[in-house]
Amino acid sequence: MSAGRQLHLFKGKRQKGTPLPRAKEFELHCMVADTLRRWCHPMWRYTHMPMGERRELVTAMRLKRMGVTPGWPDFLFVGPRGAIVWLELKRPGGGHMSVEQESLALHLTTVCGHVHIVTNDYQMALDQLHDHGIVRATVSA
Repeated sequence: MSAGRQLHLFKGKRQKGTPLPRAKEFELHCMVADTLRRWCHPMWRYTHMPMGERRELVTAMRLKRMGVTPGWPDFLFVGPRGAIVWLELKRPGGGHMSVEQESLALHLTTVCGHVHIVTNDYQMALDQLHDHGIVRATVSA
């Protein structure tokens, strides 16, 4: 069996298997969050903003009524002297930003002067966070 393929339980011995589903963003978010819990510089604070997941219609309507709007990045970092960094994580191997995300990213960078990072790679996210002083140590996957 080749790597990255799943065999079917009830098919014959000569099957090649089917491709495994791509990793969801959830795993990438958890990896970044786990790293931040251990290695985030004490002068920085962060939060994850889970606004894009599938919800019951009633919950979605309540959140919209309370002011939740589309396009916000996944992580917000606030640091020394008012420094703000946004991190948007996309699905490995194929995620792309929505129109709302692109519009908000442009606003955050050009109008507000914030740093906005977009990546689908754990190591790239860590490198960028390290470069901005958010992650204290050099961490590798």
